[in-house]
Amino acid sequence: MTLSGRITYHEDPMAIAVRGMSQQIHLMSYYTDNIAYADVPGYQRKVPVTTSFAEHMGMKAVDTVNDTSVGRIYNTLRPLDLALNTKGYFQKLQADGRIELTRDGRMRLDKTGTLMSTDNLPILSREGKPIRFPVIPDKLENIRINPEGVIEVLNPLAKTTQVVGQIGIASEDGSLTDEVDVRQGHIEASNVFLHEEFVAIVGPKRNFQANRQMFLTHSQVLSRLIQEMGRAQ
Repeated sequence: MTLSGRITYHEDPMAIAVRGMSQQIHLMSYYTDNIAYADVPGYQRKVPVTTSFAEHMGMKAVDTVNDTSVGRIYNTLRPLDLALNTKGYFQKLQADGRIELTRDGRMRLDKTGTLMSTDNLPILSREGKPIRFPVIPDKLENIRINPEGVIEVLNPLAKTTQVVGQIGIASEDGSLTDEVDVRQGHIEASNVFLHEEFVAIVGPKRNFQANRQMFLTHSQVLSRLIQEMGRAQ
């Protein structure tokens, strides 16, 4: 093949087919991950993006972005279940000091009164510190969390409330945001729609099959050519 500028280009069709199959497998992995995590609260679906010259780059031509749209929010009536009705993330402090962002708002109190995630990581306040209750309430129903993320705990004897802290909500780049709407007693489902993922996976699957057939066809042609050359000798 001669390209513009009199540059001659030639590539083995089998190599093209192999790259095509690896690319389609890579694409399908994103859709299968979305299907696998569809039931995880707060999970954001991964959207694969294919760059130009994908047929020459293979799986390196595939990148991914997060779908940041808000999933369906449903009522659980559990006081420490929290959902974000806006874009943004809760912040969890990992053991090595790194901050992990999540939209999974299923929380609990440990024996020290620290607000924890389901995977036992402290939830951070706007000040960047773990949120710790001065007194662990007898009933979780005595905890109130307003839409701004401010946590208050009711003292049933004194009939007064005490501010515990404010949950820090971060944007995708990790900076704090003031545009928050925290829903207490609710959980956000993933924003995955299974029927869309099953439809989206059809295209890569068929392209994989086409590349596989091209590989097999050229492999058979090459095998016959080698056999004919052997007979000629």
